[in-house]
Amino acid sequence: MPITMTELAKRLNLSQSTVSLVLNNRDAKRVRPEIADRIREAAREAGYHPNRAAADLRRRRSGTIGVALPSSKNGYHAALISELHREIIVRGYRPIFAFFETEEEQESSSRLLLTSNVEAIITGEPRWLPEPLEVPVVSFFYPDPRFDSVELGYREALRLAMDYLHGLGHRSVGWLGNSSERRAILLPEIAAEFGMTVKLSSERPAKTLGFADGFALVDLFLERNGSPPSAFLVHNDMVAIGAIRRLFELGYRVPDDISIIGQDDLAVARYVVPALTTIEYETPAQIARILTDLVFQHLKEQRKTRCRTVIPPHLVIRESCSVCSGQNK
Repeated sequence: MPITMTELAKRLNLSQSTVSLVLNNRDAKRVRPEIADRIREAAREAGYHPNRAAADLRRRRSGTIGVALPSSKNGYHAALISELHREIIVRGYRPIFAFFETEEEQESSSRLLLTSNVEAIITGEPRWLPEPLEVPVVSFFYPDPRFDSVELGYREALRLAMDYLHGLGHRSVGWLGNSSERRAILLPEIAAEFGMTVKLSSERPAKTLGFADGFALVDLFLERNGSPPSAFLVHNDMVAIGAIRRLFELGYRVPDDISIIGQDDLAVARYVVPALTTIEYETPAQIARILTDLVFQHLKEQRKTRCRTVIPPHLVIRESCSVCSGQNK
């Protein structure tokens, strides 16, 4: 049975008014931050879900947060969506999700949220949002000078990967992903810092990439370049796993013949054979909290300044990379 606010206050030995201020996001400058954090954490653990209908009517607010992100077919995005849902609900609001895979769907997802009377927006594609916009926006992945942004440290991630591969003797790296993507554009510049060359796969329509795309991108790369490099940097872990399978079918062994680095550190990455070396950032739960914290700072404080947060990368070394054998170097 769901816990009530009164029961939660008793459990924490706090007044109901203090708990109410925090769970209704009215605690700024009224409740000490450490107490507010304690209340929110306890509410999460207890599964507290406030009924906002009456309060929304009184405030003439919708009590909703719009979220536009790439398709949940991607394992990382699926985990992030689940955590965002949890974070928004526990703060007393309701999420409205809009998903996209193609550019056309990016625009329609933004349009859906703009017509849904949301109080704030978290988006993976801010460029489709008009100006001026009356609700606060937090952009994830892609920065936009108009809005707060939470970005992944792609440039540093590429340096980590190139430094590691260079140390293993690799001098040529291939990119398996959309060649118009930000990392693909940065990769030649970063690789040049290490005296390494880069080859790209053929361009494909921008969309959410998964296991099957690993097969297709390997074939496109070989069609365009003739032979593989000694190492591949891959769009995400799902594509990397698909690519490893396709390379095996073509007679290439990972890591003996070709090294591979993925991105996202999905749970499955440690269980495939070979276990996948990959780039990780914060967990989806941590990123969801960063995104929602920024949203609710705007809602509570009405601040006008823009905040840019860059999530640092880490290289998780497992089994899919080895010393370059000299072939395809």
